[in-house]
This record gives sequence, structure tokens and C-alpha cells, in this order.
Amino acid sequence: MTAETLTEFQCPGEKHTISRSLHIARLAACYPACRECSHRHDTGGTTRGVVELLQATERRVERESLFTDEGVRGIYLNELTRGVASDMAAAFAALLWERPGWLKSNEESPQPDQPCDPAAGVSLALDPRQATAKRSTGARRLGPTVVVGHDERPAALDLVTGVASALRRMGCHVIDVGLATRPMLWFTIDHLRADGGVHVTGSGCDPAWSGLDFVGASAQPMSRGHGLNEIEMRFRRGVARPGRHPGSQRMFLAAVPYVAGLWKHFHALRPLRISLGCASLPLRRVLDQLFDKLACRRVPLEIPMRARDVTNIDDADCRRVAESVRSNGSDFGVLIDDDGQRCSWFDEQGNPIASRRLAAVLAANELEQRPGRGLVDESAAGGVLAAVSIEMRTTSALVAGGDSGRVWFADPYPNCDAVLTLAKVLQALSRSDAPFSSVVATVELASAIRT
Repeated sequence: MTAETLTEFQCPGEKHTISRSLHIARLAACYPACRECSHRHDTGGTTRGVVELLQATERRVERESLFTDEGVRGIYLNELTRGVASDMAAAFAALLWERPGWLKSNEESPQPDQPCDPAAGVSLALDPRQATAKRSTGARRLGPTVVVGHDERPAALDLVTGVASALRRMGCHVIDVGLATRPMLWFTIDHLRADGGVHVTGSGCDPAWSGLDFVGASAQPMSRGHGLNEIEMRFRRGVARPGRHPGSQRMFLAAVPYVAGLWKHFHALRPLRISLGCASLPLRRVLDQLFDKLACRRVPLEIPMRARDVTNIDDADCRRVAESVRSNGSDFGVLIDDDGQRCSWFDEQGNPIASRRLAAVLAANELEQRPGRGLVDESAAGGVLAAVSIEMRTTSALVAGGDSGRVWFADPYPNCDAVLTLAKVLQALSRSDAPFSSVVATVELASAIRT
């Protein structure tokens, strides 16, 4: 299996995919679009001089927009400052004010034509669940409740300060969960029935980069064509405060209920050995809490925070995990990316397992318990996070997956969480004494996919 079979390459601004060999040839020729390509770090056999030239021009080029398909990414201070992040957060708040209960179900949200009072502000003592109920009565319009979290990158604390300040200035009730993974932020939004969330993170990029991910109510991610364009439009146009009264801010220990919600998936497991690589500090803390009480044992690997492609088996971190499986006699290996969602999987021999194949295996196990609902192909659903989430909600699918390294579960909302995926893999391997490679080989890929 080669990296080319696992990844689809598409140059920014072009409609059709290209082969990996053409992708590397364009990198070697310093093709201008390579500066903004999400796969620009997959350099293959490109010479070191060309790689250094690409990195230098990437830092120097003035990009048309910091908005990507899934959020905002930019070099801290050079492109993305506290002021810029504040303006983007204000644009997000303006969208939530304009569309109260955006993406919530009708019974939880006021109707779009319901009159509201943006100057009503937010009460510090009001619980988010009570705030939602009060908004739906129409008695008094309260500001949106927004969950805010960040990763451990050096720029995160400065940017999250600007984000929270802007949200309060826009009359939002801010719930600060501190250091958190993307799945943990999604969980908190759903758990507290908040109107949305902002994650300050540079996942997918080198440490000098940072950015913002936006999420709507019911843990619905915002992507290009699904809310993110409207945030960018408001950011470029500028927004005004909806009223004179500022919002409020309080802390919430999201890790406690988040880990408690995961425990139900970690039971009746074989005492397996797992080579596990992860650079995310909050994710490592979650795994420490879970594995301390399990018969399963980890072989932890020191993984640096950097831009990587988990679907590329030639990536240095992928090779490190594969080698750990072989040298430590592990039952399987997994590399979890900084976003806490995308993973690379390796069987007991250190051979890579395609993400699409793994999703089919896990879907087959889910279908035994709840037949009649299949696997959504994420590429057919639109590829971006928001489109996959919406497709799962529309079709009531149990699982979604494809070639990105992500596996989604309807638990209870469309949820893409590497820890949950790990639990499902452990469950699948605990059903018998068969090795990982045999379990994967027995599943018919096509029969599980629903497009």
C-alpha cells in the first residue's frame, strides 16, 4: 500500500485531483499554488534546497485570506495577531446574534422571526441550560453562550485572551474550558447546550502557526460553505456591538465530564499492548486517566508538535510508530494528530491500515448492534467536517469515514474523536483472539459503505 492510494492531492484553486507524483513534481518546480497547499509538507524525494525555498516563500507570501476550508490558520504575529483574532471572534458572535440558536433543533431554539433584545446581556449566575430555556420562551433575549478553549501552542494564551474579550464585548456568555482538544470542545458545546464555540489551535501546522476553529450549536463544525464563509464576510465588513451591555465569563472543567463519558466504551477489553504516539498535551492527559485503570498497556512515544500528514506512511512519525510496533511486540500502533481526530493505524506487524478499511471494520461491529444503518463516505458527503456531520445527521448513519484518517460515530451527535475511535478498535479486537490484520481482512469494504 502506498501513500498515493491513501491520499487525494488537489492544488488550491483547481477542481480536479492529481497524482502524488505530479504533486511532488510541482513542488520541485516551485509551483505557486504549493505555498497554500495542505499537502505541501509531503515533499517525497524533493531536494533539500527546494524544500527550504518553499518554506522561505511560504513565510514571505501574503495570502489572500487566513480562512481555510476548516477555520483560520496563520503565522502568529506575522499574520495572526490578538487584534485579528478578536475581530474574527466578533464576526462569529455577530452571526450567532443574527441567527439565534443557529443549527439547534426547532424545539430548543426561538424561531428566526422572533423579536430579540441584543442589549439584554448575560447573567453570570445563569446556567447555560437555563439560558437556552429562557431564550426559547421569548421573554427576554439573552446573549449567545460560547465555549472557548485552546491548545498548548505558545501563541494560544495571547489569542484566546483576545477571542474571549471580543465575545464578551459582543454580549456573549463565555465559558472558558482552558486547555482542550477539539473533541473536548465539541463535547462541552453539546453537554452545556451552548450556541457555539471557538477553539484557538494551530493543528495541522508547524508550532509558529496558530488559528481558530468555529463550531455551531449541537457540536456542528463550521467549514467552507457551511457557516465559515459568513464569518469571513462579517470579518471583512466589520461588525458593531449589538448592545451596550457586555457579556460574562466563567471557567468550566470540561475534562471531568468528558472523561466520564468515555469510560463506558472502555470495558471488557483484552490486555493488549499499544504503541501510541501523540503530541497533544491535553489528549495525553486524557489517555493517562483512562489507561491507568485498564488492563491494556501503552508504549508511549515522544512525538513532536509539527505539521504532518498522518495518511502518508512515509511520514517520520508514522515510521516511528510502525517501528515501535515491531520492536516492542505491540498488538497494534496508532499515531494521533494534534487535532485529536486524525489517526494512522498499524497492525501487529507494523503494516499500515487504510483509514477507509478501518472505518468499514468499525461500522460492521456497530451494525451488528443496530442493523439497517451504514457508513457514510466522507468524500462523497463533501469532505469538509461540516458536510460530513450534516450528512450523518440527515441519514442517521452510525459511522462515517474515508481517506482522511478520521472516523465518525453518532454518539450521541456526529462525533469525530480519536479516543472514541481507539475504544472502538479495542472493542473490535476484544471480540476474539485474532490479530488486528486478520480482523481487518475479514470485513467486506464495499458492503459497509453508504454514500
